[in-house]
Amino acid sequence: MKLNSIYIALLFLVVACGEPAKNDSMVVATNSWTAAFARAAGARNVLVLAPFDMEHPSEYELRAVDIPVIGHARLIIFAGYETMVKRLQSGMDLKKEALLKIDTDYSMVTMEKSIMEIAQRLGTEKIALQNIDSIRHLLAESRAQFDKSGINSTPVLVNFFQVSIVKEMGFEVAGVFGPAPLEAGDIDKMAKPRSGLIVDNVHNPVGKPLIAVKVGSTYAQLLNFPGMHHTTTLEDVIRYNIQQLSASR
Repeated sequence: MKLNSIYIALLFLVVACGEPAKNDSMVVATNSWTAAFARAAGARNVLVLAPFDMEHPSEYELRAVDIPVIGHARLIIFAGYETMVKRLQSGMDLKKEALLKIDTDYSMVTMEKSIMEIAQRLGTEKIALQNIDSIRHLLAESRAQFDKSGINSTPVLVNFFQVSIVKEMGFEVAGVFGPAPLEAGDIDKMAKPRSGLIVDNVHNPVGKPLIAVKVGSTYAQLLNFPGMHHTTTLEDVIRYNIQQLSASR
């Protein structure tokens, strides 16, 4: 994989020279999701800190080999929920202009805002606008198909972290659960609304107890962080999630 090749090369420089050569074009992303936003914004040289196959990427702890790489990056993109945030913001003496906090979800409003924030830092606005148009078209086309088929006429119970995509697809949100594990009171509360679909989050699936109390409802897990199921980009994840919602009919 190209990303792995870049990472290996950088680590070689750390070992051989004590620190990597300064790379004014390199963008460091905390995880695969912030990296996907960076690529959508037009970044080409993106180093991802948390491994793509990590089950909980937000919990990645910085390692010694990450420090010189981060220190020589043009831009470090993070979302704020990562374990490493405090260290990035106050423990590494990084220049304020090198850090960029973005919002991450799959609402069109959020994606456009975050992509353009990155693009403005990199001077890649033209590429970013093209990618935003592509994402907007994918969402609109999928929403139209859901409207036509009536799939989204089914009210849903949804994991807190998947609210944005189900709303973009026109579903009525009957109840929101998580992200903490469900207790008896939570399950009782979610059992009351009329719903035919339970939408959970692959990265913290806490909604399975609802299957027992929502007899007849279907259950689906959606992605946020790219990496699983051959996903890399924001569009990859959106397509995968749309397939899962379509299969739940």
